[in-house]
Amino acid sequence: MLQAFTNAITVSNHQKIDIFDPDTGTGYQRAAVTSRVRKAATYYDEKRGRMPNPLLVNVREQDMNEERVVVLVDDDQTGYENAVLEGGNWIGTGRIEFTDDLELWIYDGQHRVGGLNQLLDGQEGYEGFPVPISLTLGLDQGQEMREFYEVNTNAVPVKTDLAWQLLTKMAEDDPELREMLAAEDKDWVTRAYAVVDELEKLDGPWRGRFQEANRRKTRGDGVTIPKPQFARSLKPVLDMPSFKRADAATIAVVINAYWIGIKQVMPEPFEEGQEDYVLQKGSGAVALHRVLPQVVEVVRSNGGRLGQPEGYAEVMKELPTLEGESVDNDGQLTTRSGADFWRVGSVASGFSGDAGRRRLSLLIQSRLPSPAETIQL
Repeated sequence: MLQAFTNAITVSNHQKIDIFDPDTGTGYQRAAVTSRVRKAATYYDEKRGRMPNPLLVNVREQDMNEERVVVLVDDDQTGYENAVLEGGNWIGTGRIEFTDDLELWIYDGQHRVGGLNQLLDGQEGYEGFPVPISLTLGLDQGQEMREFYEVNTNAVPVKTDLAWQLLTKMAEDDPELREMLAAEDKDWVTRAYAVVDELEKLDGPWRGRFQEANRRKTRGDGVTIPKPQFARSLKPVLDMPSFKRADAATIAVVINAYWIGIKQVMPEPFEEGQEDYVLQKGSGAVALHRVLPQVVEVVRSNGGRLGQPEGYAEVMKELPTLEGESVDNDGQLTTRSGADFWRVGSVASGFSGDAGRRRLSLLIQSRLPSPAETIQL
């Protein structure tokens, strides 16, 4: 494998991508996604983006002969040839020359190549765009397929918690990034993180409950939910028209009051070891934040203030009446309600995944008064 650079027009003229054909079973790559190709083109053109990661490219075994491919080493030709023969390492400089009809098989980076193709088709000036490549020489199709598999199964993306935290940090100092996130309706991520940061400062049920990036959870540390999961659960709240332009501190006060109100009507999950209940884990946070917009409307129509827990406690007073069946330690089907409904391994734990949490939120909604019932004309 040689690390190299070439230009966009060379890649475009010689590219070949082995797309999987379900009818014949040949090929191995996914079909290109048009939106990703367009996004790559926009990144290189409008945002003047660079290509820091190399394309993974192979010259296949059947094309590796001196008539079609020549590696010209500036010096230490013997060292290069010995490394090839022995499977060793070599550092040096040189260039590769190949015939006009040689095929360069792209086994990672097809969307980036597609973006360059789009620019070359419609605009001038991109022929010389510098493209880094990692070039393997002489793999057959099977070996190439294995490289594709290894890259796509072993490469681990940045975890969401760290990625979102980095995005928030970058947006603080980059007005263009903030504008781009707003235009793509993704600014809620940075807003959610700002709300979480403000929520941690308040005296309430969520202080000390968030797991930070790169910090392991340990038994008894009081942490109940990863910060990005809680931030994601806030999207329905942040999408409320009245909160679109509200500052993070104000929204945090509302959320804190809401959860204090919940604690007033059902204190056990907040006092007996929060880790033993799912109320402050993913299922509880997601479901209860999905119903918060409705709760806010009822509180308002009752004349309550959004920063006062009592209004939420009144609206949520039927929350302890939720009930369902779960299997106990003896294998018996038992009806659970109140705080027991929310115990780990009990009824609420069964509402897993997005569909389950949606059902749980609907179940909670069934215990809430409708905003229409409290409208005063």
